[in-house]
Amino acid sequence: LDWELTREPEPLEAGARVMIPDFAFDYVHADFRVFFEIVGFWTPEYVEKKLDTLDRVEDVDMLVAVDESLGIGEEIAARDHRVIPYTGSVRLKDVRDALREYEDRLVADAAGDLPEEIVPDRDVVALETLAADYGVSVAAVEDKSFPEHDLVGRTLIRPEVLADLDASIEAGMDLAEAEPVFDERGVDDASATLAALGYRVEWEGLGGGVIREIEN
Repeated sequence: LDWELTREPEPLEAGARVMIPDFAFDYVHADFRVFFEIVGFWTPEYVEKKLDTLDRVEDVDMLVAVDESLGIGEEIAARDHRVIPYTGSVRLKDVRDALREYEDRLVADAAGDLPEEIVPDRDVVALETLAADYGVSVAAVEDKSFPEHDLVGRTLIRPEVLADLDASIEAGMDLAEAEPVFDERGVDDASATLAALGYRVEWEGLGGGVIREIEN
């Protein structure tokens, strides 16, 4: 995931008291933190105190997993916190889905700050590397326009590099013989590049493969 998990992060101001959430999620591509609190079955006094504390916490994004047996999900949601109901144990998928909503917004914001057309200096560059150069996620760059490159799999390659590769690769060549040709040009995804050039690999057991033309 594009999030780092911290257990028992810094205290949050909650009126005259402080609250130490159970966890915090930090988005790795931006300065953004989501706190995560788990409210399980406990005494009525505990629940009342927890609701009062959550009511006093302001100006933070917080996910609150709530045991459904407590019946307080709506009360917590009314305090502008995102509720994740659970029974028995908190499902990772539910937490991931909740984080995805924040992530979609963060990706949209990052993409909006980028130019619509991106022209990398390198002849060959992976989308992951390009995203890291801009300090954003891959999702923020993958829908941009790349006027001087072709997107081959998850790698941007200049057309002249593809033409050079096409001239160096031919049907019947052993894959082991072709791999250094890709390595010399900085292309890691040989499979996707071969497909873009109209070739496939015919595998011969565990001993290797032979490059063949893709039949239409």
